[in-house]
Amino acid sequence: MKNTKSTFLLVGNNLAMDFINTELASQEGSINLLATEQDVYDWTEQVGIHLSNENNALDMAAVWSLRTALRALMVNQIDEQVWSIEAMEVLNIWLPLAPHQQQLSFDGGQLALQPLSEALTNEQLLGKIAQAGAELLTSPLSAQIKRCSNEKCILMFVDTSRSRKRRWCSMEHCGNRAKAANFYHANKS
Repeated sequence: MKNTKSTFLLVGNNLAMDFINTELASQEGSINLLATEQDVYDWTEQVGIHLSNENNALDMAAVWSLRTALRALMVNQIDEQVWSIEAMEVLNIWLPLAPHQQQLSFDGGQLALQPLSEALTNEQLLGKIAQAGAELLTSPLSAQIKRCSNEKCILMFVDTSRSRKRRWCSMEHCGNRAKAANFYHANKS
């Protein structure tokens, strides 16, 4: 299945969460939105990451392994489980490859800390995603990592709402469906 930009749900409020959310659940099973190299390049474009034109072939097994490891660690956090050593080892493979040299710049009218080189290699991309996940897990925001309240949805997010009572990955995707179902059952005669 060829993905278009509209297929990516950027509802996680964090780069690593949006990366995890490139795997969806359906009645038939899981849907991998990052099935090909082109899908990864489309996703990076949508999240605003520029990749180097000199990239070698992307190791898709590494992409999926990192996503699985990040998901496992986020689930460990949400469910207050023992940390997965195997998942931490996967992140530790990529963390040294994150672009560490940074510079201040203006991004959308706001001051932002950006990699010194705007174009990342494939390895730096995975390092940047691993770093975003590791920073989230070790920050106070880790207490706000949640999964969607829709039992059939596997998306996760960082609840940045003022009241910290966000329940759905997005109102458009799961929240409105739940409200419509509740309305239907309440008014069914």
